[in-house]
Amino acid sequence: MVAPQEQQTESLVFPAGGGETGELIRNFDWSKTPLGPLSGWPQSLKTVTNMLLLSPVPIVLLWGEDGIMIYNDAYSGFAGSRHPQLLGSKVREGWAEIADFNDNVMKVGLAGGTLAYENQQLTLFRRGKPEPVWMNLDYSPVVDESGRPRGVIAIVVETTQEVLGQQKLRQSEQRFRALTEATSDIVYRMSPHWTEIRQLDGRGFLTDVASPSTAWQEEYLLPEDRPVLQQVIDEAVRSKSVFQHEHRVRRTDGTIGWIFSRAVPILDDQGEIVEWFGAASDVTERRRNEEYLRLVVHELNHRVKNNLAMTQAIAAQTFRNVTDLKEAQARFSGRMVALGQANDLLTGERWVGASLLGAIRQAIHPHCPEEHRCETGGQDVKLSPKTALALTLAAHELATNALKYGAWSDETGKVVVSCSTYKDSDGNERIRIEWRESGGPPVLPPQRRGFGSTLIERGLTREMGGEVKMDFQPDGLVCIVDAPESPYAKG
Repeated sequence: MVAPQEQQTESLVFPAGGGETGELIRNFDWSKTPLGPLSGWPQSLKTVTNMLLLSPVPIVLLWGEDGIMIYNDAYSGFAGSRHPQLLGSKVREGWAEIADFNDNVMKVGLAGGTLAYENQQLTLFRRGKPEPVWMNLDYSPVVDESGRPRGVIAIVVETTQEVLGQQKLRQSEQRFRALTEATSDIVYRMSPHWTEIRQLDGRGFLTDVASPSTAWQEEYLLPEDRPVLQQVIDEAVRSKSVFQHEHRVRRTDGTIGWIFSRAVPILDDQGEIVEWFGAASDVTERRRNEEYLRLVVHELNHRVKNNLAMTQAIAAQTFRNVTDLKEAQARFSGRMVALGQANDLLTGERWVGASLLGAIRQAIHPHCPEEHRCETGGQDVKLSPKTALALTLAAHELATNALKYGAWSDETGKVVVSCSTYKDSDGNERIRIEWRESGGPPVLPPQRRGFGSTLIERGLTREMGGEVKMDFQPDGLVCIVDAPESPYAKG
């Protein structure tokens, strides 16, 4: 237990406590400063000194006209290698590099005014070299016993790390923005577990995301595609490796497209994922071309497998009931040459474009048993090479079926192909192609849809942007194609 006399002795110690800086203040020779020895300090100065020494916040007291500096342990850390030389010095001399700034502080404070600065940047020599420092500063006057301002107390909170962090973030965002503007790819940012999309520049292909959203899968993905994509995401998150996947998306215009997406994880100092940065390329056209190529290759394979059967059927039609063998041989030879030319159209080796009627005639001519059993006519239009190829494939398939099972499989059947253009109710130009068989054996609807029917319906629908209807009437097959004329031009 402390005796009353000892308690009184401790209460007379000034300043009381204050850690390392408090000990320095007690042992400092203040008689060499304008403040004089501690014993002669006014009570107002002692009170504010004790107060600042108890605060965990960096505080410095600038007393008198010269701004003699008295501060606490927290401020000594801010002062760096200038501590403890700053203690008892004049503020204009202690921080000579910002003397003008402190002149203004002293002028305003000793006049009874206050000042506040947020993220104030100053260049200080705290560790032997100039360095930029950012601070939140609050200055208030300190009055003496007469009520007049005798000093200025400053609360100093350094914000350098926060400011530099914000600058880095802004620079990162500027680099991200520069990258997004420099590339034609879709770019995006994702949260660590891909639960939230933070930003997306869709380049008009996908809808932009300006603020974070957790509904990105519902917005962009088809329900049936989500489980597979989620498996790829989960594996990338688990292994902290590059994510990459090609998948379908809902485009801005509501249609379905394809993207190839690739994203890399951004790791913190502990190796944990803080964000994903990714880019995606529009591969819709490539996917369509690949699908189309697969269709063409499938058809070509189908044709190769049927070439002998086709040759046999043409031979049977050519040599049936012939009386002049040489003439029949010449017809057969001509039809073989025409069949080879049609194959050239299918592979595109020598073909850069065709008319509607020209493509149809060249595709079906090798299969027609006799000239009068095949009629083509009507309005002609120019086709793009890709559209003409699709139409050639379809016409070939129709001719093949007619030769094997339809109007050309006997001696009397006939095929008529007619083309026309018209305007619909909205005034839009359209084209109509009709393939009509008659006079052949009775026709029954097929029990299942074969590859030929799929090629005709899907291929023409996709490439011509219209509708295809196949009607298996008893007298013969009728196939009608109805499509927009644009971007075709009348021939």
